[in-house]
Amino acid sequence: MRRLLLIACCVVLLAGGGAAMGDTADTADGAEAAGSTVDAGNAVDAGGGAEVADENAEKPPFSPEYEKKVGAEAIAAVEKEYSLLADEEATAKLQDMVAKITAHTQRPEITYDVRLLDTEIVNAFSLPGGTVYVTQGLLDEVQSDDELAGVLAHEIGHNCTWDALQQAERNKSLFTGSVAATIAAILLGGSSDVVSTVLLAGEYVRQGVLGGYSIGMERRADHNGATYLLACPDFNPVGLVTFMERLAAKERREPPRDMGVFQSHPLAIERVQLLTDYLIAENVDINRRATTKWEPPAVEETKVDGVDGATLTLWGEDIFVVLAAGPDCDTPMARAEAIVARLTELLAAGMDSYELQARAGDDHSAVLARGQEIIAVYPEDAQAHELEAATIASQVKTAIQRAFVRENLNRLWAY
Repeated sequence: MRRLLLIACCVVLLAGGGAAMGDTADTADGAEAAGSTVDAGNAVDAGGGAEVADENAEKPPFSPEYEKKVGAEAIAAVEKEYSLLADEEATAKLQDMVAKITAHTQRPEITYDVRLLDTEIVNAFSLPGGTVYVTQGLLDEVQSDDELAGVLAHEIGHNCTWDALQQAERNKSLFTGSVAATIAAILLGGSSDVVSTVLLAGEYVRQGVLGGYSIGMERRADHNGATYLLACPDFNPVGLVTFMERLAAKERREPPRDMGVFQSHPLAIERVQLLTDYLIAENVDINRRATTKWEPPAVEETKVDGVDGATLTLWGEDIFVVLAAGPDCDTPMARAEAIVARLTELLAAGMDSYELQARAGDDHSAVLARGQEIIAVYPEDAQAHELEAATIASQVKTAIQRAFVRENLNRLWAY
């Protein structure tokens, strides 16, 4: 899998650092714009979330002119390292998505300029002034427009609270050549020689520039991004969760080194939990299949003791071998396909394992979910399997539950 980068806006620190290292004329602009580093709603609650900082609209900590100036410098740095990707259809789609999200933010007056970068790195980031970069790698990685909208909302969240400029202003005394090289190497992909040089900067750089402050930024951008999507009827906020879950799965497979107080980003595992808790509190149905590509149940022909049948499988688990046509179908295969259709519809709607029931009846037994009969087990099934119908129904329910365990393990580890 391509290298997954934690969603971050920190690339603009290079531009912010450039402004801080610029000539004396720039210093006055920066001081006026910075307004002594207003917090821009940086407060994070005990659970790690944050409310959208509406108070920022009254007194912006940076002037639009300053934002555009620093943004232009950042654009030059980014486009020096990466080629733009000319894809009018994709760009128009992204512009439309961003416009829909922006209408529900603290800064709806911003008109964003979305640009595509021709790189397989999976990333997106926003620059001061309203430029959003999206890589080809990200377009290939997302599994739905909802996931893409989640990433975009996160990046817009960074811009709405001036995160990049706040970070740059607070740490401008640390912006030396080594810091600029560090940022370029980490975020723009430096050469091995550059990386070797940057490592000499040590933990001091990580603490001063990429330290705990950005942890609050990322949590807030997650929270604000989800808030925008909750207000936007065009996208499902669960997409931000499912995209983040794949980052978390990578962390579980390849645990990052514990940086302690020097850690630059909250772990994706923690961010997933905070986002999920927030959406549940907002009464959002966490249906991950609605925002990801998932494998529906399947059926294949089989033969048991010379009898034609059909085997139902779900996520690698055999759940039922249909050996009888039943009262409503002509063949076991036709019956199996009807079962698959019912099960697929329920799974697409977000059915979970706890909703499954096995019920014994006088004329037949069944496996149910959400008040709907998924699989009926008839006397001819019992005869063919040489088991009680109620026993078969219980075994089918257990097999489906095992399939759910497989799905959850895949989500946690193998994305």
